[in-house]
Amino acid sequence: AVTQVGAANLSEITQEGGDSDENANHEATVNQTGSDNWSFLTQVNDDNIAYINQTGDVNTSNVTQEGSSHLANVDQTGVLNSATATQMGDAGSTEPNNVVDIDQIGFFNSANVTQTGELNTSVVLQEGDFNFALVEQVGTGNSGDIRQWGDNNSAFQFQGQPGFVGTDNTAVIRQGEALTGWQSAQNSFAQQEQYGEANDASITQRGNAHTAIQAQIGDENEVKAYQGNDNNFSRQYQEGNGNYANTQQYFSGNTSFQEQVGNDNYANTVQTGAGAGQNFSILTQGGNDNFAMHRQNGLLNGASTTQVGDMHNSDINQVGNNNSASVFQDM
Repeated sequence: AVTQVGAANLSEITQEGGDSDENANHEATVNQTGSDNWSFLTQVNDDNIAYINQTGDVNTSNVTQEGSSHLANVDQTGVLNSATATQMGDAGSTEPNNVVDIDQIGFFNSANVTQTGELNTSVVLQEGDFNFALVEQVGTGNSGDIRQWGDNNSAFQFQGQPGFVGTDNTAVIRQGEALTGWQSAQNSFAQQEQYGEANDASITQRGNAHTAIQAQIGDENEVKAYQGNDNNFSRQYQEGNGNYANTQQYFSGNTSFQEQVGNDNYANTVQTGAGAGQNFSILTQGGNDNFAMHRQNGLLNGASTTQVGDMHNSDINQVGNNNSASVFQDM
């Protein structure tokens, strides 16, 4: 069903295939209100369902579903928003198969989701202006969730790739929790990559001009980052199984690097400093069953920990300004 109210709106629907034993075969609902909104929908094979709602002017939706029992929902309100969703895979009698939900409110927001495989789920919610979100999932049972409130934010999530599929990974990005005020996000960047099984990654950023980058290779790793206020930078990398890494940065200008190669390592960095910050931390673990923590409260502090081998334990705690500490633990 197609309903259009306004001027110069366009809707194109292509549906092919279909199994007579299916209850629904393909379903498509398109509602457009305003001017110059365009919707393109292609559904191939069996029992795919799509709901497209666009309100405003010059919004564009492009949805392609090939396989069985995919579900796509696109809801856009505003001007010059763009949504692209591509889902491919066949889960047999399981319904729904891959699911994508894109919701955008504002001006010139863009979302692009590609899911290849079975039983993947992706949610993109953007409220504000000039936000961008990209999700790519290859594998089975992956979950990606991006929510951005504010302006000029970018978020990228990659779960699996051709030849290196992902299974049951979970990735969440939250940039802002309100459209304005201290809970919003502006000019921030977040990226997460997961290659393996049952990994968990999350980034939460509030404020202005943050950057967080995280990557996981292996199984059952967990990585988390929280950044508030302004101009904080976090990079975390995990390769192996069962590792845990967490970075929390408050106030402004803090930098944290954490890297884990091995199994069952624990790394935790917390940096703060009332009204300032500008602390620096680097924590590297190569081996198994290592524990390391950095806690810095003040201005212009620096901490470095390197652990090579197994079962090392290190804890750096600095309060004040211009402090420096370095730990090296070998086999």
